[in-house]
Amino acid sequence: MLTLVEPLYFVYVRVVRASHLPVNQATGTCAPYVEVKTGNYKATTKYIQGTLAPIWNQVFAFNKDRLQAETIEILVRDKASVANEIIGRIEAGVGDIPTRLQGDSSVAPQWYGLEDKNGVSGRSGSLMLAIWVGDQVDDAFSVAWHLDAASVSVDKVSNARPQVYYSPRLWYLKIKVSGAQDLVVSDPNRKPEVYVKATLGNKVLKTKVSKNKSVNPCWNEELMFVVAEPFEDALILSVEDDRGDKRVDYLGRCVKPVNKITHRLLPPLPIEEIINLERYGVGEEPMEKFSSKLRATVYLDGVYHVFDEPALFSTDLTAPSPKLKPGKVGDLELGILKAEGLVAMKSKNGLKTTDAYCVAKYGPKWTRTSTVVSSLEPKWMKQYQWDVFDPCTVIAVGVFDNNNLQAGEGWAADRLIGKVIRIRLSTLEFGRIYKYAYPLVALMPGGVQKMGELHFTLRFIYTKSSGDKIYQYTQPMLPKSTYTNPMSVYQIEGLRNQAVHHVAMRLARAEPPLRREVVESMLSGRGPVWSIRRGKANFQRVMECLKCFKTALIWLDDLRQWKNSTTTIVMFAAFSVFVYHSEIVFPSFFAFLFFKALLNYFKRPRDILCLDTSLSQVESVNAFRLAGRAGHVPFIGAVRGSEAQVSEISSYSSTHTSERVQEIALERRLLALI
Repeated sequence: MLTLVEPLYFVYVRVVRASHLPVNQATGTCAPYVEVKTGNYKATTKYIQGTLAPIWNQVFAFNKDRLQAETIEILVRDKASVANEIIGRIEAGVGDIPTRLQGDSSVAPQWYGLEDKNGVSGRSGSLMLAIWVGDQVDDAFSVAWHLDAASVSVDKVSNARPQVYYSPRLWYLKIKVSGAQDLVVSDPNRKPEVYVKATLGNKVLKTKVSKNKSVNPCWNEELMFVVAEPFEDALILSVEDDRGDKRVDYLGRCVKPVNKITHRLLPPLPIEEIINLERYGVGEEPMEKFSSKLRATVYLDGVYHVFDEPALFSTDLTAPSPKLKPGKVGDLELGILKAEGLVAMKSKNGLKTTDAYCVAKYGPKWTRTSTVVSSLEPKWMKQYQWDVFDPCTVIAVGVFDNNNLQAGEGWAADRLIGKVIRIRLSTLEFGRIYKYAYPLVALMPGGVQKMGELHFTLRFIYTKSSGDKIYQYTQPMLPKSTYTNPMSVYQIEGLRNQAVHHVAMRLARAEPPLRREVVESMLSGRGPVWSIRRGKANFQRVMECLKCFKTALIWLDDLRQWKNSTTTIVMFAAFSVFVYHSEIVFPSFFAFLFFKALLNYFKRPRDILCLDTSLSQVESVNAFRLAGRAGHVPFIGAVRGSEAQVSEISSYSSTHTSERVQEIALERRLLALI
């Protein structure tokens, strides 16, 4: 049911099959295909060689508002003929096409007799097809070939279709290495320099060399990987002796498939196991009996949330363990309407244009709209819904330019148009429908650049009771193990790079793929980039936090100088009360904080917070400061209040900072942002 977007009506034509087609007398064969056309729109099916009963089963969609004719022609042509001769034709009036309502089953295809050149039906065979009018929630919408994208190559048309993707479930693979025993070294007269190496795919981690330089070394170290379901790799634990001069003795190893490793679903740790090591090395075969052992605890940890996004802008905070999954608290609905005033991102046939699509992410669910080809004012009118398990999360939305629509062009990166939009759910009023035109902003060599506007609607419906809302905010955001046994910030950030890599690789293997650069942009996988502007912005935020102390000192000085006699007398009276009744100092202080918070609650912003260019100090950036970055042009933006964190993503090479970027900077400098 469409509640946040307007319906867009399309004329759908499903071409199923044909039968009893005539044989071409000149060639003695037939290669039939179907051509669907109305006005200036035209699209064709693939041709099938050497059959008189071909099967196509393809769907075409015409935007009803953009139809330029009152009829739709369906022509069956012969590819084997010299001029692609018409075998037969069917004509349908747009006003006579039935409308499929929401909730109706799919329209059944029917046989239609093809008219020959003389207008006689039935002599040129029959064509099975279905034709109807439906909206964007029709079942055929996601598989249809939209005639607006008729210029898209046949083998690339799937890249222009809407899709829904799901991130793989991520786990921490932990290896807690305690020690080893009964190692067999090549030289018993030297003290071995033993360490443990863990290999998973193309990632390798090592422990430090054991301080106990004997055949029974101890480490008590923990190694961590990030793995994604379904588990495909195997973990290799090897014990090695570093002899110096790049010489290594291999003392033993074990191989454990990840899908057979123990899962930790609740806080208690698994029991340590004693692992038998097998002998290996250059020119050596594994031995059936080998006495060396490795004491380690190897498990998939499901009680921690695996970060694949920045902690401040995370769309999901749940742990992978199904036993720790929180209950659903609400529904999030997003309607992606359209974009206006987009900047041309490329040239096509001498014309500057953009093939835009929109990607939204919340939790493990990714949504991708269809690509509107060659338009700076694309309309999508798509509505999506997510389950919400924690209101203290954000939804991320980005607009990209599709560079993979034509055959023979090879792989090209889909480029981000402006900064990724992130909106925190806790700032939304429950049940209210927000409708906004959100600016897409980038930082170009000429200054802050408005790349266009994204129009969307948003609604957060809280399905729990009022008492549960208060209880929800008293609970920790992350799983409890994150607080009882925390990981370091550097460790989380390093593992986050692995998590982004896994998500990007899995979604890139989908059909059609969600490309790696898109996933990294949405997850901010390239990490923050230091700049003078960022340092100034952070310094300004620190000074704003300390401003309250300066204000308090000025206020006390005003009291001392009796600038306001009434205020001074009242404060001296209050001070006298606190001196004689010191027990009310702390209750009064906390009461003041409570009423201050209550006042701020009623004064809170009622609208979605947009970008604040003064807070992020982007006005201080000029071409001189960007010139020293060798063509590195980041995207910059900041959100007021708690979301005032600037994100810079390098997405332009030095070749892009010349002609096209300079033209855009001259045309659209600052515009509506100031």
